[in-house]
Amino acid sequence: MGKINVLSFEVANLIAAGEVVDRPASVIKELVENSIDAGADRVTVEIQRGGVLFMRVTDNGSGIEPEDLPIAVRRHATSKIREADDLAAIMTLGFRGEALAAICSVSDVRIISKTKNNELGAYIEIHSGRVGAVSERGASDGTTIIVENLFANVPARLKFLKRDLTEAMAVCTVLEKIALSHPEVAFKLISDGTVKLDTSGDGNRRSAIRCVYGKDFAKTMLEIEGEREGVKVSGYITAPSAPRANRNYQNFFINGRYIKTKTGMAAIEQAYTSYIPPEKFPGCVIYIELAPNTVDVNVHPSKLEVKFSNERPVFDAIYHSVRTALAENTERPQINELEGRNPSFISSTKPSAANAFAPIVDRALEPRSPFKQIEIEEASVSLDPPKQEAAENNVPQPQMFEPAFRSPRNFNYLQENEPEPIKAPPQPLPKAEVTTEVQPQTHKNEDFAREATPSDGAFYRLVGEVFNSYILVESGNKMLMIDKHAAHERLIFESLKRSLKDHKPDSQLMALPIEVMLMSSEIALLEEYREKIEGIGFAFTSARNTVYISAIPTAVSVNSAASMFESFADSIKQGSGVDLTADLIFEKALYQASCKAAIKAGRVYPEGYAEWLVREIKANPEVICCPHGRPIAIEITKNTIDHLFKRT
Repeated sequence: MGKINVLSFEVANLIAAGEVVDRPASVIKELVENSIDAGADRVTVEIQRGGVLFMRVTDNGSGIEPEDLPIAVRRHATSKIREADDLAAIMTLGFRGEALAAICSVSDVRIISKTKNNELGAYIEIHSGRVGAVSERGASDGTTIIVENLFANVPARLKFLKRDLTEAMAVCTVLEKIALSHPEVAFKLISDGTVKLDTSGDGNRRSAIRCVYGKDFAKTMLEIEGEREGVKVSGYITAPSAPRANRNYQNFFINGRYIKTKTGMAAIEQAYTSYIPPEKFPGCVIYIELAPNTVDVNVHPSKLEVKFSNERPVFDAIYHSVRTALAENTERPQINELEGRNPSFISSTKPSAANAFAPIVDRALEPRSPFKQIEIEEASVSLDPPKQEAAENNVPQPQMFEPAFRSPRNFNYLQENEPEPIKAPPQPLPKAEVTTEVQPQTHKNEDFAREATPSDGAFYRLVGEVFNSYILVESGNKMLMIDKHAAHERLIFESLKRSLKDHKPDSQLMALPIEVMLMSSEIALLEEYREKIEGIGFAFTSARNTVYISAIPTAVSVNSAASMFESFADSIKQGSGVDLTADLIFEKALYQASCKAAIKAGRVYPEGYAEWLVREIKANPEVICCPHGRPIAIEITKNTIDHLFKRT
């Protein structure tokens, strides 16, 4: 008896469904693309519990004829193509005729549709692939498809779904991409009764970008346009002054279809070379138009990837369009373009006694500052008795404004009972005196008190720094080479982790909140992990596309707070796709956030940074490697150096 079986229609449908439908977001993608192909200019999407329990897509498109409804839910039934030659000229989003059949085979589906020529609409129900009869139903022009109990008949697939919030974010992300690709269509997304996305559908691309990413992101965009060898490129790119922390803001569309293209990413990032730091990424919304017979969209189950017959024209068109826009729109502020009431002290006129003048300023009309102008020396005098007493008792003083250079508590190189200088870099600690006498050496701060001799290893001398990256320390008969970035990264990580574990966050309030622009899906992730983020010392509020940070941990500098929040969102988003606990996901997020907050290799910092870092490492012997596993220091003995110089 033969061993080869011909699978039943139901089993074949389930197998095919696994290629097309893997989560609620893929269901929404297929249904919304069908609405666009039907000519709809208004599409409303509603989901509950991330789409697992309930999904509804309503459009005002051309609708489906009653006699076509039972056929539409069958495999390979489509109105988009008829012959094999049609595959070479695909301009619609859908064409395979598999999506609706796949959705119906793994869920309960109800379809209500009405064409303009019919007085009544048609209604049909499908339960796990079993098609019911068509009946009449009152309806408006267009189609409404309701999908319930996704994967109820496929438990193996159901267990692979993520949390409801994660699935809802995936739906939102998919609809945002479609909204950017078709600004002429008004999209609305309602998740558990809350409107998450609402575009105008006015056909303006910048308006669509503003609805999806917010006005702050949209106003930084530069328009691009160009054409090379039949490839037309248009759209918007972020200004060099507003780079992003990851590639999440890169969007490419080919003939109205959102795709992922390594060619496009390589072209735009190559074009930004020398315009943004290497660790940052440009954002873009780029529309590519080319002949349909030069691109194959039938190479990926979800049609997210395409294959070009020739990638070089696509790369060149994107690269030169972006490069031209950057060259034409990037300007350095001119020194002599000063505005204000007071006359400019820079003039193109050659100075002479004849044109010299003394400006007259009406002080009554000038805005008054609530702060007294003081010199640096004046700022370093001792505090008044009440303030000094408060400082000795570690009572935090209210900070009225942010100085130009503000160092966090762990970078405070002044004594604890002295105020920080205003608008001046921190003063470095005095260097430890080296003496040949064997005598105790005691720091003024008791936390670093030690007694040592040059021979017992506890004595150390900061030699200097090489390549602006590695600190050299002499300790006994050894030399330590410390990676300043890796060491600082680990110290920040341990400080934040300790705050979270002890439930004692050590924070500093911001006089003005720090604004961080993020996508709505990233903000939803931060809200989910709010308790843990606040547990390490942050305090924040959120709007649709912006997070406002009102307090930061004392172990973190003000300048790195925004990049840390971006890192949190990105790391949590990547970790949420893996079956890890919330604690592990957040700990991995802390790795990246600590890296963002740490001092950078290759950059010049005041001398006090190195001295503080060495003392902290000395006080924390458990700090051996950075959170990513790289060593923070290597040790070279004097005997090894002597051997290299052949002194033995």
